[in-house]
Amino acid sequence: MIRSDDGMLPSGTDVRDPEAAVVARLQALSTRLDDEPDAQYRARARARLVAMAAVRTPEPAPRSLAARLLAARADDRPTPRWRGRLTAGLAGAAVGVTGLAALVAVAAGAQPGDPLYDLKRGTEQTQLALAGESRGQTLLELAGTRLEELRGVTGDPELVRQTLRAMDQHTTEGAALLTARAVADRDAATLGYLADWSGRQSAELAALRDRLPASTAPDHERSADLLEALTTRTAGLSLALDCPSGPSTVGADALGPVPGLCLIEAPPAAPQTPAPGQTPGTPGPGTPPEVSTATPTPAPPGGGTGSGPGTVPPAPAPPRVPGTVTPPSVGGILPTPVVPLPGTTGTTSGSSTPPVLDVPLEGSLRICLPPLATLGDC
Repeated sequence: MIRSDDGMLPSGTDVRDPEAAVVARLQALSTRLDDEPDAQYRARARARLVAMAAVRTPEPAPRSLAARLLAARADDRPTPRWRGRLTAGLAGAAVGVTGLAALVAVAAGAQPGDPLYDLKRGTEQTQLALAGESRGQTLLELAGTRLEELRGVTGDPELVRQTLRAMDQHTTEGAALLTARAVADRDAATLGYLADWSGRQSAELAALRDRLPASTAPDHERSADLLEALTTRTAGLSLALDCPSGPSTVGADALGPVPGLCLIEAPPAAPQTPAPGQTPGTPGPGTPPEVSTATPTPAPPGGGTGSGPGTVPPAPAPPRVPGTVTPPSVGGILPTPVVPLPGTTGTTSGSSTPPVLDVPLEGSLRICLPPLATLGDC
């Protein structure tokens, strides 16, 4: 503690300031020293201070933009820190990718129920996402992979059902994509590829029927029916593509477009020209005979033509209307002939006059209901 009452501090020194008090006390003690510090002490102190100053690196002087650019292009420039870090990161990523590729290659041979089987299915999903326009063929290849896996799980009914369901899903999605593209592009080659694949897949599935558990028979039949339906669909679409008016389809279902009936348009009828020496309107050779539309009047009973009691005079026969039978055109409908009623001429007009029915009956009978019906002497 520095005391101000010992007479060592000069007058006027502020004791409340510690630094000022220490300096004043040292100055007061300097007069009581016998001699100054020796030369060795001063040399040691100087060397110590110089060593401490050398440890602290001074800040570099600012450089201009041109100087920095020239220093960056120099051949003997030091390697930047970021380049070393980037190199280390790329090396680590390369090691990770190599390890993952090796793991995927090992998982390619995994079977349903193995620890790496989920990794195998995930790799297949990535393959589908990158397939693009060949997604349909990729799905059929995956369906073939499921059939290969089925040979290794024949002893577990649950794994057999899961594998068959996955195979049916790949088959349905791939067939829908291929049939839709074949109809849109009228590409019969795609339908041929699909028919060949379904035939091979169906044969291999039938060969595994006896090796599967009995409890999975319904699942096996469902998969076999799906392949048979696909074979039938490709055959029907192949015929629909040959339709002159374009592919004939009637909607779509899970397997893609559904084939429909091919409609053929009838060619326009060529005008008939009369043969040399033939009068226009006269039927030529090969023309069907005329068909009379008149109805004959029945003869009176007894074969007579008199006007005895109970007889009705025959009505005059209507004039015959010549006509020809026109054969129906291709895809058309046979026209319905109009048969005139007795007492009419077979032609229709704007007036609606009711016909008179003359029916010969035995005995004296008279019906007078004009204008509906008249029978006898009215």
